[in-house]
Amino acid sequence: MSIRNDITVNIVDLLGDSNDPKPIYVTRDSIDLENLSRQQFPAVVVRSGDETRTEFTMATSNQRNSIFNVQCLCYVTGNNIDLQRNDIAERVEEVLEADRTRGGVAYDTRLTDLAVDEEIDQRFGLITLNFEVEYQYTRGEA
Repeated sequence: MSIRNDITVNIVDLLGDSNDPKPIYVTRDSIDLENLSRQQFPAVVVRSGDETRTEFTMATSNQRNSIFNVQCLCYVTGNNIDLQRNDIAERVEEVLEADRTRGGVAYDTRLTDLAVDEEIDQRFGLITLNFEVEYQYTRGEA
């Protein structure tokens, strides 16, 4: 299994095991909001994203450094959408800050930005948290 996949699985597992306001439905797959029941919210979609790779040293080492982007798309529904978005965003950040090494696989995990989507159907709310995860790997093993 790749380090990228290990990192993403770690995030999904931790979010699924977190406390209130607990994401009820956590997945790596796209979701159709219309087909989710109210009991499945808040829902979080975790997406692996772009990655920037650099040589670790100038020597002939096979070690490389990587900064891997991960998005957590957090969906809410019901009353007080803005409050719910803020609550789930805070929960996701707290969960991922608790172990910034992603179970020892990474050096650091940092929240880079949050974005609210106001264009989504008004019955739902969406806030996206973007994280950078820095890790080191041996060329050919990431």
